[in-house]
Amino acid sequence: MYKIEVKKGIALIKKHDSKAKLAADIHIDSDDGDKSLITGEVLSENGLYKKGDTIIFGKYSTFELVLQGEKYNFIDEEDIIAVCDYKQK
Repeated sequence: MYKIEVKKGIALIKKHDSKAKLAADIHIDSDDGDKSLITGEVLSENGLYKKGDTIIFGKYSTFELVLQGEKYNFIDEEDIIAVCDYKQK
């Protein structure tokens, strides 16, 4: 993994395995487009969220970078909807 320093307000994250499920459902009252939510883990401390926090965010909120075959995901901290105590096993 390369050392990546992100600017304040942006988090470097790892998306959880898409087959993993949360114990609770989250409902958004809207039918315009895909409003699916997913979870991920914060990889860098840079603002509101600490390394290791599990965050909940919209399916299309992240930007992906592939660098030398390794995937990195970035998200604007304003797009993070919630923090939870879920940990992927």
